[in-house]
Amino acid sequence: MKAIYSILGIVIIAAIGFGIYKYTTAPEATNVTMQEAKITDISPMLRLCSVEIYDDVPVKGSIGNRHMFARMALKGSISFDLDSIAMAENNDTISVALPKEIVDIYESTDANSYQVIDVWCDSFFGNSNFTTAEENSIKSKVRDNYRKEIYRKGYVERARKEAADNLTSLLKGLTGKTVIVSDPTPQGTM
Repeated sequence: MKAIYSILGIVIIAAIGFGIYKYTTAPEATNVTMQEAKITDISPMLRLCSVEIYDDVPVKGSIGNRHMFARMALKGSISFDLDSIAMAENNDTISVALPKEIVDIYESTDANSYQVIDVWCDSFFGNSNFTTAEENSIKSKVRDNYRKEIYRKGYVERARKEAADNLTSLLKGLTGKTVIVSDPTPQGTM
């Protein structure tokens, strides 16, 4: 009799264990609906991106006798529009001319990406506050200066070289032909 109770107890424990296992691993019911995918714009896919940029830059500006100092994080990229590449094929050789670079610089939207450190006024009783429009105009000038700095530091030149190397290996892998990529403006065109 003890053996029957032992076997019955083991079966009950196993059934309870199996039920708990099934309950905890069962997928949750969801209200997911699926729709057909629609492609509206493929132009971003036709860009060859060779350099991603993320940098903290100082922001120093003044309007009248009011001054500000801040820090701002910038994001951006240096890319090339593959749709505008000039390409010629001669027997087993493909000749490609690298197009003008596209330099995009944006203010980062990450948390704490913009921080005003100090504002002051030269006038003793003057107001040192800046409006949002005034801050945005100062930040716009900082982005424009940073764009020039990218060219001066050689980031664009490096991006153009990497793009030429990437394009060479991409086209050679796709076609199996000899690929010659020329760069008419190795330092870039601002």
